[in-house]
Amino acid sequence: MVNLKRTREDILNSVFDTVHAKGLTGTGLSELLRISGTSSGSFYNYFRSKQELGHALIDFEWLQLKSNILDSARQQANNPLDCVLWIIDRLEAKQLESPECHGCILGNFIVDLAEQDPSFRTHLQEVFNLWQKAIADLLHQGKSQLKSDVNPDLLAEEIITSLEGAMLMGKLYRTHEKIHHGFALTRNLLIQATK
Repeated sequence: MVNLKRTREDILNSVFDTVHAKGLTGTGLSELLRISGTSSGSFYNYFRSKQELGHALIDFEWLQLKSNILDSARQQANNPLDCVLWIIDRLEAKQLESPECHGCILGNFIVDLAEQDPSFRTHLQEVFNLWQKAIADLLHQGKSQLKSDVNPDLLAEEIITSLEGAMLMGKLYRTHEKIHHGFALTRNLLIQATK
C-alpha cells in the first residue's frame, strides 16, 4: 500500500541507492514511486519533476558528505593534513561498504545528467567547487607541513580529481582492489607534497 505521509527526506533516502546504482536517467518514474512508497500526487508535492529530484539528490549527498566526512574530519584528526588523510580513508571505506562499487553519485551524475541539462552542470560545478575548497582550506592550514613549491589550491584539485577517478575505476571494474589502488594513489599525492 502506498504511504501518503512520506516526507521529502523519506523519499530521498528511499530512492537514493537505486538512483546511485542505475542513474536518474535509467530509473523510471514508476520505479521511483514504487521504491519510495508514495503516490504520484505526494511525489509531485515535493518534486515537480525527475530533474528536480535529481537536484535534490545532489544537495542531499553534498550535505551528507559535508556533515559526515568533511566536518567530522576535524574531530578525528590532530592536524589539517591528517584531516585530509582521514577524509580520503573515510571515502574509501564508504566505497568498500557497497559490494557493487557504484562509485560516487555526484561523479555519476556528471556522466548521467550534465550533458542533458545545463542546470545539472552548473549545480555539480558548485558542489565540486565547495568540496575542493574544503580540501584546499585544510591544505592552506597545514601549509607549513607542505613543500615550499606546493600550491594548496592545485593540490586540492588534484586530490578531488584523483578521488573521483578512484571511485569511477572502482565502478568500472567492480573490484575492491581497484578502489584500494586508486585511493592509495590519492594518498600518495598528499604524501609526496609533504616535507
